[in-house]
Amino acid sequence: MTSGFRDLLKREGPIIFDGAMGTSLQQKRVPQDTPLEWLNLTHPRMVADVHSSYGKVGVDVIETNTFGANRIKLERYGLGDEVEIINRKGVKIAREVDFPCLIGASIGPLGVLLKPWGTLDPAQAFSAFKEQIEIVSAEGADLIVIETMMSVEEAKIAVQAAKEVCETPIVCQLTFEKNGKTLMGEDPSSVANTIGDLGIDALGANCSVGPESLFPVAEKMCAVSRLPLIFQPNAGEPHLKEDKTIYPVGPGEMANWMERFVNLGVKIVGGCCGSTPAHLRAVVERVKNLRVSPCR
Repeated sequence: MTSGFRDLLKREGPIIFDGAMGTSLQQKRVPQDTPLEWLNLTHPRMVADVHSSYGKVGVDVIETNTFGANRIKLERYGLGDEVEIINRKGVKIAREVDFPCLIGASIGPLGVLLKPWGTLDPAQAFSAFKEQIEIVSAEGADLIVIETMMSVEEAKIAVQAAKEVCETPIVCQLTFEKNGKTLMGEDPSSVANTIGDLGIDALGANCSVGPESLFPVAEKMCAVSRLPLIFQPNAGEPHLKEDKTIYPVGPGEMANWMERFVNLGVKIVGGCCGSTPAHLRAVVERVKNLRVSPCR
């Protein structure tokens, strides 16, 4: 793929991201006492296989296995000093996949609430995001995918860190609960208005809930946002069955929902936890030839 992310945003059709990395790796019986990002060093072929499985079905963007590869999270495992090599390797593995996909560097939340709700100082948060984003950008990621942010404040800090260290396109996604609000109680309209003024390239939501619960969030963001929107729901809300985590939304149903998102005006669709290459194959087949009309 020769065009960059901003070129893709100009085309009439939707952009399709990949599906879950974490739950895909967990299906492969990975070690339980280390973070999944450590697999970039210990089991790179396993990570590459997940990327390839999505590349084969025709997605436009694959996301690196770097979701939790910030210093704050890695320090819990005694791996804080490995932040650079883990992130560099994550981008390198994705880059070497033999499919014409852009590489989105996954930047997840820090896992600690910011003051005054928690113990994390905003300056520490900024430093952690800045460090990780600087590494993945220098390694050649095509875009920065800030995702699963639990609050507007954390999302703002991550975006500001990204803009300080690179000119790489930025996508920002928050996560919403079943009540349609973030963990901090922020509604979709206020999120879109606040984050949308930060000079990013696309805005939306991912994770936590399935497409049915995220669709009303998309409707509210569409009503106020001038930015291209991105939505990557889980494959439904998980439940346990015989000690296995089950995601109830199958490929066909996911494709049905993603068609509804695109028809609403959502520019970018993909999957999060529980979504598989089968889900994304169905989505690609269903929406790739659709035209996206801007929400506003």
